[in-house]
Amino acid sequence: MFINSYLAILATAANMAAAIPAAKPGALATSNSALVKRQTSVGRGTVYDQTGPGSCQQNNPDSAIIAALNNKWMQSQSPGPYCGQKINATNTGSQYNNVQGEGNTIIATIQDTCPECGDGDVDFSQGSWAQLTNGSPMSVFTVSW
Repeated sequence: MFINSYLAILATAANMAAAIPAAKPGALATSNSALVKRQTSVGRGTVYDQTGPGSCQQNNPDSAIIAALNNKWMQSQSPGPYCGQKINATNTGSQYNNVQGEGNTIIATIQDTCPECGDGDVDFSQGSWAQLTNGSPMSVFTVSW
């Protein structure tokens, strides 16, 4: 009896898992889903201070692993469509000698808009910057995300 009940529960769980739709190419990753590879962007990685709630209407400490995208990505909305989404960001080097951490990678949550950023640029919180640059002074590096 126990084995029959166990097999019925296992079969039900397998059917439920099969009914969950797979992520479609180009789909956005949410905080409750896996990262989905869409495209690679390259730009400048910069750093900013949290001075209150960002355009995603969240208060975050400077130590949070968060980032801001430009108005194009955020569609000049508050909250923008990428709020809460995650990016995989890699420091691919810097022309400035004081910026270290080439090859460091983080997964950052988008929590703000960077109106000064160009296409492909990402503005990072102090916590994100510290992990990407081994705590280098504020400057600029090339980011791939």
